[in-house]
Amino acid sequence: MANERSILCGSVSDGSLPAGVKDPLRLRMWGPHRYVHLKIEDVRRAMYKDVPTAFLDLIDIAAYVYCADQAITRGGGGLVDGTKDSPEIGQNWRRTLRFRIPVRNPDLWKSPCVCDELVSTLSFLSEDEYHFEFEHLKKDTALSGYIDFGVTPYDGMIDEVALFSGGLDSVAGAVQEAVLDKRRVLLVNHRSTEKLTPRHRHLLELLDKHAGDRYPIHLPVRINKEKDLGREYTQRSRSFLYASLAATIATMIGLNRIRFYENGVVSLNLPPSAQVVGSRATRTTHPQVLNGFRRLLTCLAGKAFAVENPFMWKTKTDVVKLIGDAGCGDLIRYSTSCTHTWEMSKQHTHCGKCSQCIDRRFAVLAAGQEGNDPGEAYKVDLLVGERSEGDPKAMLAAYLETANEINSMPAIRFFSRFGKATRVVRQFDGSADTTAMKIYELYKLHAKQVTGVVDQAIIRYAPAIRKRELPPSCLVRLVCNASASGNGNGAIPPTETAENTADNIFRKKGQVWEIRFAGGPERILLPSKGAAYLHMLLSQPRTPISAIEMACRLARNK
Repeated sequence: MANERSILCGSVSDGSLPAGVKDPLRLRMWGPHRYVHLKIEDVRRAMYKDVPTAFLDLIDIAAYVYCADQAITRGGGGLVDGTKDSPEIGQNWRRTLRFRIPVRNPDLWKSPCVCDELVSTLSFLSEDEYHFEFEHLKKDTALSGYIDFGVTPYDGMIDEVALFSGGLDSVAGAVQEAVLDKRRVLLVNHRSTEKLTPRHRHLLELLDKHAGDRYPIHLPVRINKEKDLGREYTQRSRSFLYASLAATIATMIGLNRIRFYENGVVSLNLPPSAQVVGSRATRTTHPQVLNGFRRLLTCLAGKAFAVENPFMWKTKTDVVKLIGDAGCGDLIRYSTSCTHTWEMSKQHTHCGKCSQCIDRRFAVLAAGQEGNDPGEAYKVDLLVGERSEGDPKAMLAAYLETANEINSMPAIRFFSRFGKATRVVRQFDGSADTTAMKIYELYKLHAKQVTGVVDQAIIRYAPAIRKRELPPSCLVRLVCNASASGNGNGAIPPTETAENTADNIFRKKGQVWEIRFAGGPERILLPSKGAAYLHMLLSQPRTPISAIEMACRLARNK
């Protein structure tokens, strides 16, 4: 493999490594020569109760996976002198990671129910190939000499356990639970950098003020590692560590559910353009990932365990509106969305260039909450800030072009363009057709909110545009210059042809089937064997064809 590494965890042996694999990565969480420092005692001290062994193993595995994810590069520049180069999406992007990990219950982790689910979920989450070998943990230092009090101080008083990153969506989730629903929520926060601690502390103080006697309980868990282990910035496995920590705590206090709060556009992860790939198109809360977590945790807990995203059908603008409408707009400025934390300063808490900053600022403006999110906090202003050539400019242009296209895109073109949307419907209960239309309507709403911000910006800056006072590379000038040159916004309406206007249509278009009967409205069918068989029959009217022949044709065409 082009990018294959073995990761030896704890005190496991280095014998029988795969042929050709050299220089294994060593990760230790215990002992005098440890490289990874997981503050599991933060959890246990707060709980006053021993963690179940299956979940101790889960946290160990999640911590090792998270650290290896950052230690083994995908072939990009990584972090160099506080900056990053864009990853080269090529043969090194997908890695083969072979873990050898000591656990307290090897038989459990080797069982198909657990191991297969672990591998498939992580593989989809990070787009890597995973292999696990489990050995018996000889010395369990985490449990030695610890008293089990039997109960925790939170038994019976916590209604929900939710993940809290300090971003807008997780802040809105805390507002929903504690302020609007008047529920006691325990917020699990994995602190990847102490740089964000003051902002998190201020957020929680404000949340306490708004929630009154239903203030959230905040439980930070820290993981530190040697500097040499921070070579890859993408951190796609981070949500696995988040979920593991939250599920452990939920189990200890008698709950069988955890919640991620993330808007649906980010969760569904339909890349808006060819530029938005790799680390930018993350799968942190993708429905397939959350379902994988659910199945894995159900196996470990020995009973049904739920992993939910209550914001699945909300846009980022909806999330910001929720915060503002709840009277909690003062929380917005202390939330953090930027992925370039190494650029953060007291003056500029957001870079304004990364996709998360672009998404955040559009949502804030569309929700009318700019008064609670000062423009000077962004190193580059969304509307009139000058952007350098290359990635920063291409990212913004792609974001706008996709919003423009979707804004005027009928359902059939949407599903032809975004074939992945037709596959994600299987991750939801209920009618596939109903789910598909909910996805389409979610993206249409998001596009309308984004283009509405652009329209208002053109009106607002009309005099400056006329006087050519704005930087040529800023958003407003880019939009106006493209329109003036005749390039438009990339949204080219479909040409009306006889085929488009035919009374009866049944044809494949992209990943879906387009149908019309007797001059009625166009409809779509999601990919299925039944639709393919029906198309074969309609293509050859009055021609006998056996079921076996149809099945063979379909198999050949896959």
